[in-house]
Amino acid sequence: IKDLVPRLTPILKNQNERVQENAIDLIGRIADRGAQFVSAREWMRICFELIEMLRAKKKSIRRASVSTFGFIAKAIGPSDILHVLLGNLRVQDRTMRVCTTVSLAIVAESCGPFTVLPALLNEYRVPDINVQNGCLKALSFMFEYIGPMSKDYIYAVVTLLEDALTDRDPVHRQTACTAVKHLALGVHGAGCEDALQHLLNFVWPNIFESSPHVIGAVFEAIEGLRVSL
Repeated sequence: IKDLVPRLTPILKNQNERVQENAIDLIGRIADRGAQFVSAREWMRICFELIEMLRAKKKSIRRASVSTFGFIAKAIGPSDILHVLLGNLRVQDRTMRVCTTVSLAIVAESCGPFTVLPALLNEYRVPDINVQNGCLKALSFMFEYIGPMSKDYIYAVVTLLEDALTDRDPVHRQTACTAVKHLALGVHGAGCEDALQHLLNFVWPNIFESSPHVIGAVFEAIEGLRVSL
């Protein structure tokens, strides 16, 4: 296995989609069952390749990349991967940033949200629109992935969502509304109504938005809150 994995990495760049998908799948199975036979540095190299794969056109390739990424994160621990991913939020390429936010959510799901959340909250303080937006998107995906586990983390992110929902940038508010929607649906029936009501007070003023994307997100957040309240 030690010799096999380094030879599989170039195959990930193969143009044939079936080949790509099966290679990703095989690496995932090795990461799941025999991660200890391969060095952490090699796994990190594969992580870089997989982030690129998250923008593949075919959904099954994206899905295979997601699960493989999760197995690798579980195998080598979140700290090294987090360092790389948070740096990626600063790049100019938008698709790369979106892929990175999905990866952050996968790490949160496979290693526990408590490994990722402190880093995200800390990163949000960087006064760069792209970085802050990336953090919000990652939170949104994370709450979507972890579902009912959100109830342990809702009070930790309330202040961050408050800040985002009152930001002047409409994209901030839109992403925050999406995060509120997933959060509200995740904590349904978990007794977090006080925090949700507080967030609703910040979501509600955005009802006057004219941009179709923002108003769509606002209505979705309100629908999500309606379920839980």
